[in-house]
Amino acid sequence: MCHFHKLSDDEKILLRDQLLAYAALIGGKNSLLKLLETIRNTSPHPLISKTALFRFPKGLIKWSKNVHRDNLSLLSMRMNARTKENPNLMVSKEDKSYKNVANMLRSLGPLTFTVAMNKEEDGTGFTFKAFDIIDSDTTVMDSMFELFFFCSVSITKKILNFNPSSTEDTDSEDDEVL
Repeated sequence: MCHFHKLSDDEKILLRDQLLAYAALIGGKNSLLKLLETIRNTSPHPLISKTALFRFPKGLIKWSKNVHRDNLSLLSMRMNARTKENPNLMVSKEDKSYKNVANMLRSLGPLTFTVAMNKEEDGTGFTFKAFDIIDSDTTVMDSMFELFFFCSVSITKKILNFNPSSTEDTDSEDDEVL
Protein backbone atom coordinates (compact mmCIF):
# COMPACT_ATOMS: atom_id res chain seq x y z
CA MET A 1 0.00 0.00 0.00
CA CYS A 2 2.96 2.33 0.46
CA HIS A 3 3.42 2.02 -3.32
CA PHE A 4 -0.08 3.32 -4.01
CA HIS A 5 0.73 4.39 -7.56
CA LYS A 6 1.42 0.75 -8.51
CA LEU A 7 -2.11 -0.41 -7.66
CA SER A 8 -4.88 -0.71 -10.22
CA ASP A 9 -7.79 1.74 -10.07
CA ASP A 10 -10.07 -0.98 -8.69
CA GLU A 11 -7.60 -1.76 -5.89
CA LYS A 12 -7.24 1.96 -5.14
CA ILE A 13 -11.01 2.39 -4.92
CA LEU A 14 -11.36 -0.63 -2.62
CA LEU A 15 -8.59 0.67 -0.37
CA ARG A 16 -10.06 4.18 -0.33
CA ASP A 17 -13.51 2.89 0.62
CA GLN A 18 -12.11 0.73 3.43
CA LEU A 19 -10.04 3.63 4.77
CA LEU A 20 -13.01 6.02 4.59
CA ALA A 21 -15.14 3.51 6.51
CA TYR A 22 -12.49 3.29 9.24
CA ALA A 23 -12.16 7.09 9.29
CA ALA A 24 -15.92 7.42 9.79
CA LEU A 25 -15.68 5.10 12.82
CA ILE A 26 -13.18 7.36 14.58
CA GLY A 27 -14.61 10.79 13.78
CA GLY A 28 -13.70 11.45 10.16
CA LYS A 29 -10.72 11.99 7.88
CA ASN A 30 -9.06 14.59 10.09
CA SER A 31 -9.18 12.33 13.15
CA LEU A 32 -7.64 9.51 11.15
CA LEU A 33 -4.88 11.73 9.76
CA LYS A 34 -4.11 13.14 13.23
CA LEU A 35 -3.85 9.58 14.57
CA LEU A 36 -1.44 8.61 11.78
CA GLU A 37 0.67 11.73 12.31
CA THR A 38 0.88 10.92 16.02
CA ILE A 39 2.05 7.39 15.19
CA ARG A 40 4.70 8.73 12.75
CA ASN A 41 6.01 11.26 15.28
CA THR A 42 6.40 8.69 18.06
CA SER A 43 9.87 7.43 18.80
CA PRO A 44 10.72 4.63 19.26
CA HIS A 45 8.29 2.94 16.89
CA PRO A 46 4.94 2.42 18.69
CA LEU A 47 4.82 -1.28 17.80
CA ILE A 48 7.69 -2.09 20.16
CA SER A 49 5.80 -0.73 23.17
CA LYS A 50 6.20 -3.10 26.12
CA THR A 51 2.55 -2.54 27.05
CA ALA A 52 1.22 -3.34 23.53
CA LEU A 53 -0.69 -0.08 23.75
CA PHE A 54 -0.49 3.27 21.98
CA ARG A 55 -2.36 6.29 23.31
CA PHE A 56 -3.39 9.18 21.09
CA PRO A 57 -5.38 12.29 22.07
CA LYS A 58 -8.82 10.85 21.30
CA GLY A 59 -8.28 7.20 22.22
CA LEU A 60 -5.91 4.27 22.09
CA ILE A 61 -4.73 1.38 19.97
CA LYS A 62 -4.25 -1.97 21.70
CA TRP A 63 -2.74 -5.08 20.20
CA SER A 64 -2.70 -8.67 21.29
CA LYS A 65 1.02 -9.19 22.03
CA ASN A 66 4.38 -7.45 22.25
CA VAL A 67 6.48 -6.92 19.14
CA HIS A 68 10.23 -7.18 19.60
CA ARG A 69 12.63 -4.80 17.89
CA ASP A 70 14.37 -7.60 15.91
CA ASN A 71 11.01 -8.82 14.56
CA LEU A 72 10.11 -5.28 13.55
CA SER A 73 13.38 -4.77 11.66
CA LEU A 74 13.04 -8.17 9.92
CA LEU A 75 9.46 -7.29 8.97
CA SER A 76 10.66 -3.98 7.55
CA MET A 77 13.28 -5.78 5.44
CA ARG A 78 10.69 -8.25 4.13
CA MET A 79 8.29 -5.40 3.32
CA ASN A 80 10.94 -3.64 1.24
CA ALA A 81 11.72 -6.90 -0.60
CA ARG A 82 8.11 -7.35 -1.80
CA THR A 83 7.03 -6.62 -5.36
CA LYS A 84 3.63 -6.04 -6.94
CA GLU A 85 3.87 -9.46 -8.58
CA ASN A 86 4.90 -11.14 -5.31
CA PRO A 87 3.50 -9.44 -2.18
CA ASN A 88 4.37 -12.53 -0.11
CA LEU A 89 6.36 -11.82 3.06
CA MET A 90 7.53 -15.45 3.35
CA VAL A 91 10.80 -16.43 1.69
CA SER A 92 11.47 -19.70 -0.11
CA LYS A 93 12.57 -22.68 1.97
CA GLU A 94 16.01 -22.57 0.32
CA ASP A 95 16.67 -19.01 1.52
CA LYS A 96 19.17 -18.57 4.40
CA SER A 97 16.74 -16.40 6.33
CA TYR A 98 13.79 -18.83 6.00
CA LYS A 99 13.85 -19.90 9.65
CA ASN A 100 14.05 -16.31 10.97
CA VAL A 101 11.28 -15.08 8.67
CA ALA A 102 9.07 -18.08 9.47
CA ASN A 103 9.55 -17.52 13.21
CA MET A 104 8.82 -13.80 12.86
CA LEU A 105 5.63 -14.43 10.89
CA ARG A 106 4.55 -17.19 13.27
CA SER A 107 5.13 -14.83 16.19
CA LEU A 108 3.40 -11.80 14.65
CA GLY A 109 0.71 -13.70 12.71
CA PRO A 110 -1.96 -13.59 15.41
CA LEU A 111 -1.54 -9.84 16.01
CA THR A 112 -4.89 -8.05 16.17
CA PHE A 113 -5.22 -4.29 16.62
CA THR A 114 -8.16 -2.55 18.25
CA VAL A 115 -8.66 1.19 17.89
CA ALA A 116 -10.89 2.47 20.70
CA MET A 117 -12.06 6.01 21.31
CA ASN A 118 -12.16 7.76 24.72
CA LYS A 119 -15.61 9.27 24.21
CA GLU A 120 -18.57 7.74 22.46
CA GLU A 121 -19.20 10.91 20.45
CA ASP A 122 -15.66 10.65 18.98
CA GLY A 123 -16.55 7.33 17.33
CA THR A 124 -16.86 3.63 17.97
CA GLY A 125 -13.46 2.36 16.85
CA PHE A 126 -12.58 -0.74 14.83
CA THR A 127 -10.31 -3.78 14.66
CA PHE A 128 -7.82 -5.02 12.04
CA LYS A 129 -5.26 -7.79 11.73
CA ALA A 130 -1.57 -7.51 10.90
CA PHE A 131 -1.37 -10.30 8.30
CA ASP A 132 -3.49 -12.44 6.05
CA ILE A 133 -2.01 -15.92 6.37
CA ILE A 134 -3.05 -17.75 3.23
CA ASP A 135 -1.07 -20.97 3.75
CA SER A 136 2.26 -22.12 5.22
CA ASP A 137 4.16 -20.61 2.27
CA THR A 138 2.13 -17.44 1.72
CA THR A 139 1.59 -14.53 4.10
CA VAL A 140 0.60 -11.05 2.97
CA MET A 141 0.40 -7.90 5.04
CA ASP A 142 -2.99 -6.44 5.81
CA SER A 143 -3.32 -3.11 4.03
CA MET A 144 -4.62 -1.27 7.11
CA PHE A 145 -1.71 -2.52 9.25
CA GLU A 146 0.72 -1.26 6.63
CA LEU A 147 -1.03 2.11 6.29
CA PHE A 148 -1.27 2.67 10.03
CA PHE A 149 2.27 1.77 11.01
CA PHE A 150 4.55 2.01 7.96
CA CYS A 151 3.30 4.27 5.15
CA SER A 152 3.68 8.03 5.12
CA VAL A 153 0.73 10.25 5.93
CA SER A 154 0.92 11.75 2.42
CA ILE A 155 0.18 8.31 0.94
CA THR A 156 -2.88 8.02 3.19
CA LYS A 157 -4.03 11.47 2.04
CA LYS A 158 -3.67 10.35 -1.60
CA ILE A 159 -5.73 7.25 -0.85
CA LEU A 160 -8.46 9.20 0.96
CA ASN A 161 -8.69 11.74 -1.88
CA PHE A 162 -8.33 9.26 -4.76
CA ASN A 163 -10.61 9.94 -7.70
CA PRO A 164 -10.31 7.46 -10.62
CA SER A 165 -10.63 10.22 -13.24
CA SER A 166 -7.75 12.17 -11.67
CA THR A 167 -4.22 11.71 -13.02
CA GLU A 168 -2.39 13.42 -10.15
CA ASP A 169 -2.47 10.20 -8.08
CA THR A 170 -0.39 8.26 -10.58
CA ASP A 171 2.97 9.94 -9.95
CA SER A 172 5.92 7.57 -9.90
CA GLU A 173 7.20 8.57 -6.48
CA ASP A 174 8.23 5.55 -4.37
CA ASP A 175 7.97 5.79 -0.60
CA GLU A 176 10.23 3.55 1.51
CA VAL A 177 8.74 1.97 4.60
CA LEU A 178 10.16 2.55 8.06
